[in-house]
Amino acid sequence: MLYVVRDSLDAAFCFSAEEFLMGNGAPGKPAAMVWRTDPCVMLGRYQVALAEADMNYANASGIGLVRRSSGGGAIYTDPGAIQFTLILESAGGQQALQNARDTVAGVIIAVLAELGVAARSEGRNDIVVEGYKVSGMAQYAMFNRVCTHASILYDANLETLARVLRPDEEKVRSRGIRSVRSRVTNITEHMRSPTPVLEFMEIFYQYLQKTLRMREYAPAEADLSLIRQIQRDKYANPRWTLESSPLYTVHTAKRFPGGHVDVFLEVQKEVVTACAIRGDFLGTVPVRGLEELLEGLAYRLPAFENALSDVSLYAYLGSVSKEQLLQCIFEC
Repeated sequence: MLYVVRDSLDAAFCFSAEEFLMGNGAPGKPAAMVWRTDPCVMLGRYQVALAEADMNYANASGIGLVRRSSGGGAIYTDPGAIQFTLILESAGGQQALQNARDTVAGVIIAVLAELGVAARSEGRNDIVVEGYKVSGMAQYAMFNRVCTHASILYDANLETLARVLRPDEEKVRSRGIRSVRSRVTNITEHMRSPTPVLEFMEIFYQYLQKTLRMREYAPAEADLSLIRQIQRDKYANPRWTLESSPLYTVHTAKRFPGGHVDVFLEVQKEVVTACAIRGDFLGTVPVRGLEELLEGLAYRLPAFENALSDVSLYAYLGSVSKEQLLQCIFEC
C-alpha cells in the first residue's frame, strides 16, 4: 500500500490528489493519506451551499468552501482536525463498500484506543466517544476503486464549527439534541495528557505503517501537474463548488434514516423534462444516472415505479430505499 506524502493545507488540492489516485495516471495501488486543511466547510456532493453554511460569516472569517465527490453532510475542518483517506481496489457492491468503511473505522478506533480513548461506530457513518461524535465517514467509487475518507475532530475550533454550519433542524430534532455543537467533541477532551495535533498525526501514521505495511509515495512533478489540473477544473472551480438548485416546478423533500432527500422536477404537460436530486444521502456513484432514468417519464407514480422496478438504488442513494424515494417524490 502507498502512503501519499502531503503537506498542503489546501482542501481542494487534497481532494484532487484523492481523485488522481482513483483515476487514470495514478500508481494503481491501494493508497492512504493523512492530511489537514486550513479552516473550511466541506460540502457533500449533492448539497446546496447556501443551505448548509453561513457564507457571510465564512467569508468574513476567512473560512474556505470546498465540495467533495462523496455524499453525506457538510462538515467544518481546520488544522486541529485531521483527514484520513483510504483508497482500495473494489469490484463494487454494497458489501465491498461496507468492508472499506469497516476498515477505516477500525483504524480510527484502534488508534484512539492506543491513546486511552474508547470509541465505537454508530449510525450510518459516525464514530463516537462517550456518545459524542468525533468522526464521520463518506465514500465515492470510480474506476473499480472506492475512496473512503473520514474527518477526525482532534482539537478543532468547535465554536467556529457551530457558528458556520447550518444543520438541518429536522435532523437535529430527530437525534434529540439541542444543536450541532452539543453533539460533537474533540478527542483531546477525552485524553489524560493531550498531545499536539502533529504528534497525533505521527501516531496515526505509525499505526498505518505497522498494520498496512505502507511505503511512502511522493507525487512526481508529472503527477503534480495532473493533480493541479483536476484542482483547476473541479475542486477549486466555483461552478463545481457553488452548484445550486436547478429550476423546478415541483420540489419535494423528506428526511429518512438514510439521509435527507430533496427532489427538484421540471414538469411540462405532465412529463418530467428535468430532474435533480440533492441531499446528504451516502451514495457512492454520481446521482446523474438516476436523474436521467426519471427524465422523460409521465409525472405519475406508476410510471416511476415501473422505471425503477429493476434498479438498485444503493449506489446512488445509500440506504435510502426505492420506496422512500417514491414517498418523497409523491408524498405518499
